[in-house]
Amino acid sequence: MKKVFILFITVLSLSAMEPLVNGEWIIKHANDKNLVIIDVTNEETFNEAHITNAVQSGLGKWRQAKGSAYELRSIKELQAEIRRLGINNDTNVVVYAHNLDPIDLLSAPYVVWALEYLGLKNVAMLDGGFASYTKAGGKLCVKTTTKPEGNFNAKVNDAMLIDMQNVKKSIGKIKMVDSRPAKYYFGSQKQGSLKHAGHIAQAKSYSWQYSLNKDKTLKSKEVLSETIEKGMELNKNDDLIIYCTGGLEAAMNYFVFHKVLGFNKAALYDSSMLEWANRDDTPMTKYRWE
Repeated sequence: MKKVFILFITVLSLSAMEPLVNGEWIIKHANDKNLVIIDVTNEETFNEAHITNAVQSGLGKWRQAKGSAYELRSIKELQAEIRRLGINNDTNVVVYAHNLDPIDLLSAPYVVWALEYLGLKNVAMLDGGFASYTKAGGKLCVKTTTKPEGNFNAKVNDAMLIDMQNVKKSIGKIKMVDSRPAKYYFGSQKQGSLKHAGHIAQAKSYSWQYSLNKDKTLKSKEVLSETIEKGMELNKNDDLIIYCTGGLEAAMNYFVFHKVLGFNKAALYDSSMLEWANRDDTPMTKYRWE
C-alpha cells in the first residue's frame, strides 16, 4: 500500500509540472519513467556532454524554410519526430538548450510552443538551460539514450498560431507585441534580412531580452507581471498576437506571456517579419512608439 501511495504522489507531482523547472528538479527527476528531456542544441554539442537520459532533437527537426521565412514542419513530420523521442500523449517533457548563442537559447521555448501547439499538455522549460543543471551539480553524460518509440497523436490547437492574412485583418482590433530589440521595432536600424524597417502598425514593443536575468534565467513572475501587465497595460484576458523576426524571439515572449503570466488567448505569428517586412503590401510603421 505504501508503494502505491508513493507512486501516486510521484505521478501527481509530474502531472502538475510548472512551466519552468530548475537544475535541482532535473537531478531529482532525470530517471522518472514518464519524463522525456529534450536537448535542442546541435548534435555535436550534445555528444560532448548533456543531461542524463536526455535525447537530442535540433531546431531543424521542428521548422523549415518557406520563401524568405521559416515555419513549422508538417504535422506528419513533427508527430514522427515526437514519437522518435519516445513521447506519448501523457508524457511529461522538459526542453533545454546549451545557450551557445541567441538562436540556440530561443530554440527551447520554440520547441515548447510547438509541442503545446500539437497538443502535448505537460511541457516545461529548464530555466537557465544546461548551465542550470551543471551549477546544481548534475552529472555530465556522453552516452546516447535510446527510448522506445512513442505513440503520440497530434491534436493541433489552431488558436496558438496565426498567419499573415489573419494578422492583416487583426490590425487595430487585436493587440500585438513585437519581440525584437527596440531599435528594429522603432525602425532606426533595419535588419539585413528585411526589405523594410519598422513594425506592424499599432504593435507594442517588448524585446524578448527584457525577460531574462544575466544568467539567462527568467525574471520573477512578479517582475514580469509588473513590466508587462502594468507597465504595458496588457490584459491577460485579451486576444494577443506575438511576432518577431522569424518566430524564435516571439516564442520566448509567448512562453513568458502565456505559460508564466497566463495570457491564454495569445497567438504566435511564426513567419513574422521575415515574411511581413519582405513584402510591399503589408502595413508598416516606423519612427513611432505605439
